[in-house]
Amino acid sequence: MQASNFNTNLLLLSILAIFVLFIITITSVYFLRRIWFKKKRKLVWTPISCIERRSNLSYNEFVQEYASIGKPVIITDVVKNWKASTRWTIDFFRDKYGSVLTDGVRDKNSGTNISMTIRDYMDYLEAGETDKSLYLIDFPLFDHPELYEDCEVPIYCNNLLENLPEKLLNKYGFHQYIFLFMGRKESSIGLHVDNFYTQAWLGVIYGRKRFILMPPDQEKFIYGGKVDAFNPDLEKFPLYANAKPVEFILNPGEIIYIPSMWWHQAENLDSTIALGFNTVNEWNLEIVLHAASQTNPIIGNLLGLLVEFPWLGRVALATRLL
Repeated sequence: MQASNFNTNLLLLSILAIFVLFIITITSVYFLRRIWFKKKRKLVWTPISCIERRSNLSYNEFVQEYASIGKPVIITDVVKNWKASTRWTIDFFRDKYGSVLTDGVRDKNSGTNISMTIRDYMDYLEAGETDKSLYLIDFPLFDHPELYEDCEVPIYCNNLLENLPEKLLNKYGFHQYIFLFMGRKESSIGLHVDNFYTQAWLGVIYGRKRFILMPPDQEKFIYGGKVDAFNPDLEKFPLYANAKPVEFILNPGEIIYIPSMWWHQAENLDSTIALGFNTVNEWNLEIVLHAASQTNPIIGNLLGLLVEFPWLGRVALATRLL
């Protein structure tokens, strides 16, 4: 009996030792990778005076000439190949999704979101001048997966979070990373950087957008984004006179890459439909992890480990550790 107990205890100790060794190994790998990322993948940005337009751009060219040096670029031959480029119109959404109710319509006058059916919002878009300023910033795309068949995430939009469980991302504030935006002529989204300093992509499917971009070193001139970059009040915001904004128009069928921490503001020149992506890659991972830890220290520090070992996220959800 004593020998049996001894063998059982020895087996349990062996399993525990293997488990501890396993944890030490993956933790060591993780921290070594973090050190490598910090040393080799430092976030940089490149000042620009205009936005380059490129086509037939390979992924390696994108990384070397833009992503790795924090430089925006417009890619002209991606969105044009989507079915959405010919299907997604105001009439398409009114006819097919008119009864869908969304609470993702932002009322610029009140600064709050309101609920509307898609049909009512499309009618608003076509009504012309109005005293309302409404922007659809959260169409429930995930509830209508058939829409994904009309578009394709570009090869450039490599996203380290896509292997993590969606439930986990939503639970801790990393919501869907694909967004459908709709807005009428002259509506706009104010000067901002994207949540958690993710990098942004915006493809225009219908209409045209006017853009202003500014690199992170311009932040000292823009008063936390309170400035209207298209119509700056220099009496109220005198430092903005020193800013060097880059302005351009994004046409239907074009997609803009906006690196992490770049400030941007957009205004619709027509009623527009656009698709946006927010992504995390090796070039902005560290700044995203830091920003996430400021909001939620636990998940911010665990997120890097989960990115390195995505299966841990599934285990954590299954065992209710997260």
